[in-house]
Amino acid sequence: MVTVNEAKHLIVTQAAILPTETRKLGDSVGYVLAENLNAPLSLPAFRQSSMDGYAILHSDITALGTGLKLKGESKAGQTDLEILDSGLAMRIFTGAPVPDGATAVVMQEHTRIENGMVFIDEFPVPEGKNVRRIGQQIMAGTVALTAGTYLSPGGIAFLQGLGITDIQVCRKPKIGLLITGDELLKPGEVMVPGKIFESNSGMLAAALKQEGLGEVEIGYAADDLHATIEALEKLVEKNDIVLASGGISVGDYDFVGDAVKAVGADTVFYKVRQKPGKPLLFAKKHEKLFFALPGNPASSLVCYYEYVLPAIRKMTGRTDLFLKALQLPIKYGYAFDGERDEFLKASIADDHVIPLDGQESFSIRSFALADAIIYLPVTQNKVAAGDLVEVHLLPF
Repeated sequence: MVTVNEAKHLIVTQAAILPTETRKLGDSVGYVLAENLNAPLSLPAFRQSSMDGYAILHSDITALGTGLKLKGESKAGQTDLEILDSGLAMRIFTGAPVPDGATAVVMQEHTRIENGMVFIDEFPVPEGKNVRRIGQQIMAGTVALTAGTYLSPGGIAFLQGLGITDIQVCRKPKIGLLITGDELLKPGEVMVPGKIFESNSGMLAAALKQEGLGEVEIGYAADDLHATIEALEKLVEKNDIVLASGGISVGDYDFVGDAVKAVGADTVFYKVRQKPGKPLLFAKKHEKLFFALPGNPASSLVCYYEYVLPAIRKMTGRTDLFLKALQLPIKYGYAFDGERDEFLKASIADDHVIPLDGQESFSIRSFALADAIIYLPVTQNKVAAGDLVEVHLLPF
């Protein structure tokens, strides 16, 4: 049995970044850049006005109310501007090119128009005021984004503004999910005594989709060693990570551990000193990873967030592997016995974290209401209201 921290270290050490692929920029949100990208052009590529107003020569403004003759206009997208001479002003709009000769833009709220003249109700006017310089955002030839950058919508917009259309990213892993248990009914089947509706496939597929992994291959196996091996072999053949839900404890009908060995995977660890989620198995075959998760839904989801998610992020090239952690005061006191760290489903309100009712490993309703997980090591097995605890923020 390993500790929580030992398990996390072993997983991120064994997980390897996947090969790169070329993707269209518009289909790359949520991916990680696999190379440094240099800017092919400067942004802005020309001097732009940051205001609606009038382009002028700042040196023409010698006193409050200086008048300049109005000549022409510059609108966004215009390319045929004349040089602006001293004593003249040009109407200009936000984002439009600043004409050669002009050294500043005065916003229209600080001007008056009378008989074809523009009177400037501002003095002095600094050189460069309201003018976006060439390359103010980035200069051509410099690094726009570095390898390892997670591509957010803002990143997509930035690269598209540079005219970039195709990029190299780290590939995302293909995921196979094995569901075991003779007691389970698939959605839509008729309920009968002694059976339960299986929910872990929907839960884990949703969690994976939230991480940007929409294609999940799901297989089912009866509580039989041969059937479990056969189902596992099919998933191993086509996927980078295989998750098994259930069948990993020490019961007479728990066959996943033996099946993992049968398909040639080497066990890295089995069992973590934690509650819930103690019977977690992590194994590896070449670069393929195996996670045998507990069958109880809450246990399975805790293990996904704390262990599977970091492995996925490592394989996709991300550096922020774990859930965001912070210290918050706990709303109510909490104590536990034993020698295992505890994870508590929780919600955050009024700058406090609140342990929810229903902490049992089978209770998934509390997870439906949770936005955080409290992590309490055994060294912190008794906390009073107001004590600081480690909180892991669930992704939303």
